[in-house]
Amino acid sequence: MKKVIILLFFSVVLLFASAKIELFEKLFSTLFQKPVVYVLTNNPDIKNANSRVLIVVKSCKKADVIIGDVDKNCTKPRFLLDYYKFKNNKNAIGAFYWRKGRPQLRLRKKELEKYHLYISKEFEDFLE
Repeated sequence: MKKVIILLFFSVVLLFASAKIELFEKLFSTLFQKPVVYVLTNNPDIKNANSRVLIVVKSCKKADVIIGDVDKNCTKPRFLLDYYKFKNNKNAIGAFYWRKGRPQLRLRKKELEKYHLYISKEFEDFLE
């Protein structure tokens, strides 16, 4: 019984991680209008994902977007994974975080326009 519960728990965790990666793939390929988006991140879920859309790079020069709190000197668009960091960083293009047990996606229209990123109708509801 204990093994079944542990297996179920890890299955749910993996399901949420893969759903997050799928959301990021769709969001970033739409924003950048590219089939492959190069990301700079230290997030293990993204680094370990076998994504054909999100390619993890090690330098700011090669990245299209920075996900998380990496290389604060880099001037590329920044997408955060924490509400409070997003709230305090007015230069972030958006954020994905959990609040009250629900996933939240926020995008800043002004910052998206600053970087000339495309906003599809599918993501317009998440603009602020």
